[in-house]
Amino acid sequence: MPQSVTLVHSLAYAATFSAYALVTLHFAPRLWLRHFPANERERQPPRSRRERMGLLCHAIVSLAGIMLSLPVLSAWWVFGTGADPDAVFHHVATLGIVAALVDWLVLDWLLIRCLRPAWIIPVGTDAGSWRNTRDIVKDALGFFPIGSGVAWVWAYAVSRWILA
Repeated sequence: MPQSVTLVHSLAYAATFSAYALVTLHFAPRLWLRHFPANERERQPPRSRRERMGLLCHAIVSLAGIMLSLPVLSAWWVFGTGADPDAVFHHVATLGIVAALVDWLVLDWLLIRCLRPAWIIPVGTDAGSWRNTRDIVKDALGFFPIGSGVAWVWAYAVSRWILA
């Protein structure tokens, strides 16, 4: 299996996830309340019933629709080209790790923490609080390794499932 296929699929997957994250952050920022800086999270009122229902829809779309099903579709495509399950595993793991890297370095650090464009920083929050060093370290030690670990587990499950 050519590595260029993995590169193209990884970039497309990361772009899809990033577009979804940026659109929802702009139009419904409280869906991402858990990812707000700690001091901003504490200042926010509790989620309304409508926001909790929106959070459920958000979880279904982001988790099932993007994070899990797109790698499966990509794995089917790669497996259809004659790749063995180990190649499928590496392909799917690479998709997840690239998406986690883009989320961590491009979205979290560059865009939200450094550039802080007005259209992405939620209204009513202090733009300066988004540069909190503790939260940047939490992203590096928490969300990226967790995302990478989930990518490995999902890659293993998909590569074994495709074999069956």
